[in-house]
Amino acid sequence: MGEFDFTYKLPENFDRRVSQFLEQFGNTNVAKAFQRCKYEYEDIGLAFYVGIRGHWNKRALDFTFEGAKEDITLLQSSSDIFEGAIARALKPSESGFLVHNVFYFDSGASTKATIIPTSNTERLNSDIEAAENVLNDLVQIGERICLNPSFNSTSSENSINDSFRDMLLMKGYDETKDQTRHGISSTGKDAAEVDILLTKEGKEIAIFEGLKLDSVNTSYIDVHIKKAVDNYNALGTATFIVAYVCSADFESFWNRYYLHIEKYVFPFQTRSPFRILAHPNAATRIATIILSRDGYDFPVYFIAFKIT
Repeated sequence: MGEFDFTYKLPENFDRRVSQFLEQFGNTNVAKAFQRCKYEYEDIGLAFYVGIRGHWNKRALDFTFEGAKEDITLLQSSSDIFEGAIARALKPSESGFLVHNVFYFDSGASTKATIIPTSNTERLNSDIEAAENVLNDLVQIGERICLNPSFNSTSSENSINDSFRDMLLMKGYDETKDQTRHGISSTGKDAAEVDILLTKEGKEIAIFEGLKLDSVNTSYIDVHIKKAVDNYNALGTATFIVAYVCSADFESFWNRYYLHIEKYVFPFQTRSPFRILAHPNAATRIATIILSRDGYDFPVYFIAFKIT
């Protein structure tokens, strides 16, 4: 193969190919970090002379990536997959380029402080992604609660809330505030008390409202929904209404509970109707809806755990 059989140019769709390879490898977060970083590359000559054997006519590239600390750390920790995606995206049989070295530089900026979504849809998708991470953590914590015989019909609602709070702290949430005065009370006359408010880097990411039920007590359920979704939630934060259920027939309870919340009349527009998510286990049920407060869409999750 002669020297001029190659283009010696980066493929026009190089960036998109890198992102697509990463997503196909199941590394969407790495793809997003790559998209946020700047990079430059240098042709350092024939690959053979820099130690890449068996490629006489191909040329070697050194890449330098620069970005926020969080993004650079993620790229470095996934360097094998990331650099593999770069190598594939180069189309070496067409471009004649091979990866020699990849260098990473932290610009000192923070993605959390600088990234502003380009659209409401992008912002909602980002919020849902963050909320689903919280949801996964709550399901894992709930499994431990369900398996612990010390949590039963005699346990108080506050004691179970406290256990969730403590285990959320252990999972590394930056700040978990219990009984934070936030929003307005159900009477509308004074400040409200949130069961658990999750924040990271000063930004609210989840409101947690726990309630203990041994039957579908509609008035009690409605009070908690109103507090969590309306009174506490001036910013449109992802909301989790978590029921601790003491019922011998959990499936029957869930069916009646879901029928009630499905008919609940929210004071906001419904952007996406209720849907039941896959059951994580026999003792957990989840449903979700997307509401819109003053044109700002946010997800609400209803979770039920059987604790008896």
